[in-house]
Amino acid sequence: MNLLTRIAVASRRELIRVACVLSLVGLFILVYSVVLPGPLPIIFAMSVGHVIGGVAFGCYVLAIVLDVARRGRESLRPSDPGPRHSVRPPE
Repeated sequence: MNLLTRIAVASRRELIRVACVLSLVGLFILVYSVVLPGPLPIIFAMSVGHVIGGVAFGCYVLAIVLDVARRGRESLRPSDPGPRHSVRPPE
C-alpha cells in the first residue's frame, strides 16, 4: 500500500466521520429550536443549522465521489489475465 492509497483511504474515512459529526451538530441545533422555540433559536437553526447540514452532506458526497474514482482507477489496472487460450480463426 503506497502513500497515495493510504491518504485516499484515510481521507474518505475522515470525510465520513466529519459528515457524521456535523450532521449530529446540525440535528441538535434544529431539535433545540423545536424544543425551546423562540425567535433567535429558530433563526439560528434556519441559518446556521442548515449550513452545517449542507456542509455535512457535501462531505458525504465528496467521500462517495472519491470512492467511485478509486474503484474506477482500480478497474483500469491490468489484472491477472489468467490462462491464455488460443484463438482459432473462424472456419
